[in-house]
Amino acid sequence: MEPIMSDAGSLGVTDRFAIFEQLHAHQRAIDADASLASAMAYVDLYWPEATFTVHDLRHVTFEGQSGLKQLYDYAHSVFPLEKWWHDLGPVAITGAGHEARAEWRWIVNWRSEREGVVSTGRYGDRFQKRSGVWKCLERTSTVDPNWPAALFQPFIDREEETFRAS
Repeated sequence: MEPIMSDAGSLGVTDRFAIFEQLHAHQRAIDADASLASAMAYVDLYWPEATFTVHDLRHVTFEGQSGLKQLYDYAHSVFPLEKWWHDLGPVAITGAGHEARAEWRWIVNWRSEREGVVSTGRYGDRFQKRSGVWKCLERTSTVDPNWPAALFQPFIDREEETFRAS
């Protein structure tokens, strides 16, 4: 990836900040509860035809609003998200006009029971601006290859027992 300043003239500060706010809104939404209202607020961060691809122990793509809601519901019922905080790591935003890319790192920390890092990884996003609004069109999440992803396997093994739709 090129340094963030390589195309500083392409996207203005206002556009970069709007995308940066979207990244934070994503992390805040994940930390919300498992209610239908929270799930729909999360889905609203994406364009209706958006895709979200996950590369961890699973390799799956969620498509459209129903897929994104399923992703939210899966995360909130299979994993103990109420015990975790999602943070934003370094960010690089590039683009021009109504198209942008964001490369950023995510960090998940314990908020209860323990201290320390739960997991880390990176996102690769494609954003579009429509009618003055920036939203994510494509997101890919890849777990840090140095993180022991197998720690999530017990949660995934119980997904048929624990999955609940909001």
